[in-house]
Amino acid sequence: MTPDELRSAQKLTMANPERLRLLARLLTHPAGRSTAEDLARSASEDPAAVTDVEHDLDALVAVGLVAVVGPMPSSTALYRVSSRGIARFGTAALAAPRFPDEPALDVRDHDALLDRLVDTLAGAFAANANAGTVDRLVRECYAALGRQVRSSEHLPALTAWLATDRLAAMTEVTHGSPRDVLFVCVHNTGRSQIAAAVTRRLAGDRIRVRTAGTRPVSEPDTMTETVLARRGLDGLIEFPRELTDDIVRSSGVIVTMGCGDACPVFPGRRYLDWPLDDPAGRPIEDVERIVDDITARVRALVAEIDATDDAVQDAADDAAGLLVPMTAEVSRFDAAEPRGWLPRLARRPWTVVTSALGARGQRKAR
Repeated sequence: MTPDELRSAQKLTMANPERLRLLARLLTHPAGRSTAEDLARSASEDPAAVTDVEHDLDALVAVGLVAVVGPMPSSTALYRVSSRGIARFGTAALAAPRFPDEPALDVRDHDALLDRLVDTLAGAFAANANAGTVDRLVRECYAALGRQVRSSEHLPALTAWLATDRLAAMTEVTHGSPRDVLFVCVHNTGRSQIAAAVTRRLAGDRIRVRTAGTRPVSEPDTMTETVLARRGLDGLIEFPRELTDDIVRSSGVIVTMGCGDACPVFPGRRYLDWPLDDPAGRPIEDVERIVDDITARVRALVAEIDATDDAVQDAADDAAGLLVPMTAEVSRFDAAEPRGWLPRLARRPWTVVTSALGARGQRKAR
């Protein structure tokens, strides 16, 4: 399919207003990706709606406006809006009525679009952020992107994507979790995008992935997109974004690629530096090699995160199994000894339990 044919197919696919509303719900989803069932539930109580949503999502995936996250095929597919979907139809999706009797907005009226976005996100994040905080962050993202983006027509859609992700980063209760990974490079167009795309495909919902750049540019690197497209990963990259404290603070693993000195350091986080060549301006053979190198590193990182998490869970489960015999042991000693005295034999299992459960509790608290 030629680029012109693809654009025509996208316009035909998006002529259905339900798909515009679906794209808007996916674009402003707090998790950044969602299942068809979750998206259907947010719009209708009718169980049959899931089938319609799945059909619409498949149509959007077919023309590159939505991408599937995680290994393919999967029994429970996760979907996210591609950077192409945000740029080409994101603003129109925000302007479409969210429910019957709501008027459509003019895509050129950015103030009205931002007001609607604030209302949508204030509802989505009501449990953790008030409307004033949401409004402030939306306006801040719009202003920052306005200094970075060449075409103002994309600003509302990009603001929706960026504000949603930053709100999620600010309000998540798992700050510092090893399953929140941030990839950082200089321009956020090559190395970090490759790492994020590969991680999203390999890990799916097991790892939350973000990217950022210390000096982001206005659009992804063309050659990087070409190589990723050959591997079916181009839909899993995102628009370049500026590195901010909130996304660093929300991440447990921060991987830097040529910009380590510029990344804020927060205690309790794990920092890795991968010495990688920048693919920008390189021939396709070099970019292929860089993608292979990053893929191998990502595979090792994902396997390490999975193994560490499984070990912590196994230790907690083993320790929890000591609770019943430990309780019986304490009762037996308590009947014969002065009140408040706890023999060494009874103390030792409790130490094991609290250590293991404490590790799991700290992991959740982050």
